[in-house]
Amino acid sequence: MNILFIHDAFPAQFGRLGQELATRHGWKCQFLVQSLSSCPTPTEEMIRAVELHQMPMTAEHRTGEGIPWPQIYGQFLEQCRSVFDVLKSKPEIRPDLVVAHGGRGAPTLFLRDVLDGPIINYCEYYFANSHRDISYRIDLPPAEPAPFFPRCINAPTLAVLADCDAGYSATAWQRSSFPARFHSKIEVHFDGIETDLYHPGPAPRKIGDRSIPAETKVVTFVSRGLESIRGFDLFMKVADRISRTRSDVLFVVVGGEEIHYGWDKLHTGAPSFKQWVLGRGDFDLSRFIFVGRILPEQLAEIFRISDLHIYLTAPFVLSWSMLNAMSSGCVVLGSDVPPVREIIRPGENGLVGPLFDIETLTESALRVLDDPATFAPLGRAARRTIEESYSLEVCFPPIKDFFERVASR
Repeated sequence: MNILFIHDAFPAQFGRLGQELATRHGWKCQFLVQSLSSCPTPTEEMIRAVELHQMPMTAEHRTGEGIPWPQIYGQFLEQCRSVFDVLKSKPEIRPDLVVAHGGRGAPTLFLRDVLDGPIINYCEYYFANSHRDISYRIDLPPAEPAPFFPRCINAPTLAVLADCDAGYSATAWQRSSFPARFHSKIEVHFDGIETDLYHPGPAPRKIGDRSIPAETKVVTFVSRGLESIRGFDLFMKVADRISRTRSDVLFVVVGGEEIHYGWDKLHTGAPSFKQWVLGRGDFDLSRFIFVGRILPEQLAEIFRISDLHIYLTAPFVLSWSMLNAMSSGCVVLGSDVPPVREIIRPGENGLVGPLFDIETLTESALRVLDDPATFAPLGRAARRTIEESYSLEVCFPPIKDFFERVASR
């Protein structure tokens, strides 16, 4: 099988999948991308296993400033033309199947004019007009987010979804975010967690130059960007209350200061949401370690010394970090929102609490830290959940079968 993955970044959602298809089954896996990502960072083994081709970088990626929302669809069509031009100039790229991110980052609308094979879209998410994702945090200072912004950002998603032969979402909740008339076109296939990397067990109790005493409790928070949609400010409020109650807790925060979703800069006027949050609270920052972005191997070691992982997302695409934490045997305290509840069964393989109820979240966290033996079974059950339903070994065969079914049409 010759397969072409299209995404604005590598590896993103497809890198490990392409590596597995190439190394396990001998598929030729080609990628058409704009840039290499740092979240996650591609491994040398991954790069050796696949064939990378670069498409022209858009102004959005060159500047990092984004584009005005009314211009989103025009920019998308320009990307479609760029992809067409690249493939027309590279006759060696003639795949049996195209798998592309079904949004602005993978403009496949003109592929039919240069390629013959079927197209699968990765249907990551369909933005809501209200009560979800970037419109959920009405507790923050008012911004002017333009109520029709979701329709603008969804327009490219709808165009490629209508054009593709099939689609898939990572979770049932993500699939449900799309208009109901498209559900029959979208299957659910999770990408797969690397359980060999994220596993329970001993790890060095040291982060950078800082050693962590055995008696110190470690609470972790992980997000690609420390922003409002992932509840960084709410976590800091919970952590502050925990630190004032217990003197033996260290908070390890993983993530960059970039804002990837929403209007945090409009809310705050600050260079980053992290700086705005820290400037508004009386936090004892000696109790926190902010490590920025790190490699997966480093993250896995941090999870193995975590006594509690806190994940406070708004209703949005579920972060892989929560499942990585579960795979590592962490006790996870998540926000009580539908995408989290799809994975976490409260009291069985984790805990949930109301997103905006700082007092209740703090009480739950303190119970775990006060009595780790009682809550340890939740971490073991979390590991089993990932092994049985979300591991790479479990998820890979169905998604491979899905690709083969669509390619054979």
